[in-house]
Amino acid sequence: MKNSRYLLVLIIGLFAFSCSSDDTKENNNPTPTTFTINAVASSTTVNVDQEFTVTITSDENMTGILYSYDNFVTEAGLFTGFGTSKTLKFNLDKVGVTTIYFKATKEGNIYSSVKSVPITVNRGNAVKITGMQVVSFSGINTTWDPEFPTTNPNHLADVFFGFNKSTLNSPFEDGYNFRKWYTSSVKQNQGDLTWSFATENLYIQPQRTIRMGLADEDNPPLGQDLMVGPPDYRDFNFSAYTTTKPNTITFSYPEINLEFIVTVEWPN
Repeated sequence: MKNSRYLLVLIIGLFAFSCSSDDTKENNNPTPTTFTINAVASSTTVNVDQEFTVTITSDENMTGILYSYDNFVTEAGLFTGFGTSKTLKFNLDKVGVTTIYFKATKEGNIYSSVKSVPITVNRGNAVKITGMQVVSFSGINTTWDPEFPTTNPNHLADVFFGFNKSTLNSPFEDGYNFRKWYTSSVKQNQGDLTWSFATENLYIQPQRTIRMGLADEDNPPLGQDLMVGPPDYRDFNFSAYTTTKPNTITFSYPEINLEFIVTVEWPN
């Protein structure tokens, strides 16, 4: 058996909530409780990766704030004392219009109506990544699946890669961290080690760091590191090429026999 390691997977929790209402004392007739919020963005037009804020306000103390990108099919949030105002931080990287939905809670587990904030994301000076080719890695053309003889191509690595990108930790706190951005398809038995994702929305500011991991798939979700870790990743960006603007850029890490070529489109 070969040594395997779990691939890290970011999991977003889903929460389901129900609304409650107060009974009014007048005529003992129950009526819905009105609880409203306002949501105002610092800018409704931003560039890729540009940080902006959305301020949530209410006339009543808020005990929780939730946000969603799909009108609360999925959601995330924080339940604590926010008072009557809270400013949240965001940055987006998909060109086009992204709508962020908000709602809040107050004492008694009462939920507000939903407010939506459409944000138009422009490309700005962002680079679009359109392709990737792995030229070499440590152990290329050697056995990664020893259960197969060397005469059987199945002994070769089933190669895929992942890009992590530095994004805000949370709208509720400062700081950035690397999070999963893109995971490639698997090239069985090494394949051609070439991927095209021209139709993907992979835009990034040239100075921002991309953290890449390369692995051999083995009984998903297990895999073997092809980066000879630790560390099991390498960082790169495009800041050195903003003047020459080449369409293909080669990155080499001879200490682990790693070389790959990234294909990009530069803004006009």
